[in-house]
Amino acid sequence: MNIKPLATASLVTLLSFGTIAAQANDNVPVQPYRYGQQLDVHKVLALHEDSRIGCGVVNAQMDYLDSQGKEHRLQYQKFASDCHEGG
Repeated sequence: MNIKPLATASLVTLLSFGTIAAQANDNVPVQPYRYGQQLDVHKVLALHEDSRIGCGVVNAQMDYLDSQGKEHRLQYQKFASDCHEGG
């Protein structure tokens, strides 16, 4: 049994679902984080941050689902990943 065609078909299907999900995410409004804000985060979908060389504060974004399954996009500031990874 040749598994290569099955694996290729599965990969194409999986990638197409990812594209649909990415397109749906574009319609979610960005909400700026306020200090002390109560968040209802049931599942984190994605974490993004602006690119920066070295350590410093960057703009970041978290896409998540609340406990009712509604998608949210939160914008906040944080230290760049390089600060924690020896950069």
